[in-house]
Formats: sequence, C-alpha cells, structure tokens
Amino acid sequence: MIDVARIDHWAASGSGPFHRSSPIAKVFFLLLVVSAAVIAKSPYALLAGYGALLVVAALSGLPWPRVMALSWYAAVFALLYSLSIRGGFWIRMLFIVKAITPSFAMLMLIVSTPYPKIFSLLSSVLPEIIAAGLFMTYRTLFILLDMMDNFAAAIRLRGGFSPGSLYKNSANISQGIAMLVVRAVERASRIYAVMVVRGYSGSMAEKASVRLHPEDWLPLSTGVAVLLLVLLWK
Repeated sequence: MIDVARIDHWAASGSGPFHRSSPIAKVFFLLLVVSAAVIAKSPYALLAGYGALLVVAALSGLPWPRVMALSWYAAVFALLYSLSIRGGFWIRMLFIVKAITPSFAMLMLIVSTPYPKIFSLLSSVLPEIIAAGLFMTYRTLFILLDMMDNFAAAIRLRGGFSPGSLYKNSANISQGIAMLVVRAVERASRIYAVMVVRGYSGSMAEKASVRLHPEDWLPLSTGVAVLLLVLLWK
C-alpha cells in the first residue's frame, strides 16, 4: 500500500510541466478524460487515450509505473460489474478501459498537485464546511488504512487468525474494529485540538485563484486530445 507521505512527496517534489500547471487546468483535464470515458463506444479509442496519458505522464516526470499499477485497481470493480450484465469479451473490455482511463487521469492530478492547492481550489467553489470535511476525510482515510494494516499484521503475528475457525476469527476482527473506531475518534480529537492551537477558526486554506496561465497547455491539450480520439475514432 502506498501511504499518504509518498503521494505528498510526489506531488510536492516534482518540477515537470504537469506539476507547474495550475490546479484548475488539471481539473479541466480530468473532466475531459471522464467525458471521453462516458461517451466512448470503442475500447480501442480509450486504449489509445490511455496510452497517450501514459506517454504524457512519463515525459512529465510523474511516477508512471506506480500510477499505472494503481489505476488498474479500478479494473477489478469494473470486471465484477461487467460480469453481472449481458455481453461478450468486447463489452467487458470496454467497461474495464472506461474504469482505468479516468482513474489514471485522477491519479495524474493527485501525484502532481500538493493537496493544499487542491483543497484551496475546492474552497473557491464549495461551502467551507464541505471543503473542510473533504480535507479531513482525505487525511483521516490514509491514517485509518495505515492503522488497519498494522492491526492485520499484529493479529497474524499473535496467532489471532486461524484459517479453520470462523468464530475465533470473527471475534478477534470485531474486537480489532472496535479498537480502531476508538483510536480513530481519539485521533480526530487530537487533530482538531492541534488545529485550534495553530489558529484554525473555520477556514482550511486560502482560496486559490481559478485563472489559467500559459503553462496550462499540457493538461488541457492532453484532455482535448483524448476526447477527440474518442469522438473521431471509426
């Protein structure tokens, strides 16, 4: 599992053209790719778009092997959904490509944009309470995932997991989840206390400017190219 520190490092340490473009341009890029995935009727067009995103990510200095691997997690859920409907191999392939292409675009946004800039942009278009809630959810999710990973390792090392005993496993897992809930509430209280001490008064970040600038050509042109591929593919 890739932790939030690694993602933050990728987003903050890069200096490529995708990093230098504005958050609003990358949001438009994401919307264009999502639109292409929604209207696509051929898996080949989206596969070409996915390849274009891969090339742009590599040339921009993004960690494209990790991004590509993470984007394929969406294929698992798309495959499960495609199995529940009628259709052959090409329909299932189309569903998978419709899932991994927007996923790759979303990951390109995340690994090239420090999270304060993302939430600063959200604060410009959403009510403050919603933007703050999304910010806290983002941070807390990775903390809870890390705690769950530690819990799973601890229960295996202490013999709390027995492949042949459903009752024992259920009891241990239930107790572990209860402990995680208590720890999560405690951690949330501490985070809020620290934020108050550091001056939090209802505003998470300064609102970002939503203007485009010349360095935004790469994400915008990439998004337009993927959409045109889907629209013009015969």
